Amino acid sequence: MTQYLTMSQAFPMSGGVVRSPRGFSYLLGNLLGDGAYGAVFECVGPFDQSFALKVFQPQNRPYEQVRGEWVSEAERLYRVRHPNIVYVFDYFEHQGLFYLVLERCDHSLESMLGRPFTDRLVVEVMRQLLFAIQYLADNEIVHNDLHAGNVLIVQGPNIICKLSDLGISQEMYGQYAVRPQVVHHRIMAPEVAAGGYTTKQSDLYQLGLLLYQMHTGETAIDFSQGYDAIVEQIRQGLPRAKAEALGTPLGKIASVMLRRTEQYRYTSPAQVWEDLQKLDVWSQ
Repeated sequence: MTQYLTMSQAFPMSGGVVRSPRGFSYLLGNLLGDGAYGAVFECVGPFDQSFALKVFQPQNRPYEQVRGEWVSEAERLYRVRHPNIVYVFDYFEHQGLFYLVLERCDHSLESMLGRPFTDRLVVEVMRQLLFAIQYLADNEIVHNDLHAGNVLIVQGPNIICKLSDLGISQEMYGQYAVRPQVVHHRIMAPEVAAGGYTTKQSDLYQLGLLLYQMHTGETAIDFSQGYDAIVEQIRQGLPRAKAEALGTPLGKIASVMLRRTEQYRYTSPAQVWEDLQKLDVWSQ
């Protein structure tokens, strides 16, 4: 008989305490964000260290399904140690719910969007994200969920970008393409919309959408329309056309990343960086 998780199973709240099986206590602060499958709280750990505590939302789903997602993300984060990917410090099950104790960052890149970035800042953010995506690609992982909400920022003399949420990422195991479990329609690469498959170049498409938004302060897709219209914009290649029409060096690079056929995009994150580092704003 299938066991389902429900919201009544001691879902944590701000001000509460979660104790791991090892006896460590995590004091929960403000809710930092939540979505269909998870919620993230700020928290203080057993050594007064600040963390982000992610709990997987039950959503009345089968226990084994939720547990599988949790184990998958935790194991990937433990394995892919990189300066531009969030670190996981602990993970545990408590009272039928599943937790990740993650590196605490200051805010997401999404909170910075809404107006154009300087070209220098665009290139710096892209440099760090391309570095992380190249590392994932070298480890046969496609992220599948590259959007501003999943890019976390650590403030300082120079900002540090941290890629987060490997919940729907997939391992390629030498395959050219795989069928993704789910990809948000707002960042769906054309091959996902048309053929239902994703490749390493699909990550570059999603990153191209982010590049366009940082460069212009606007999205390359009109989200005011419904699902079908959004998918049709992607199929018709409107994001690429918009990037090309900018007539700027960054727009040109974005347009290559946003090509409808993945074989005609850049072949790797490193190749994107080769073009970005040639720009005057960086080389000088």
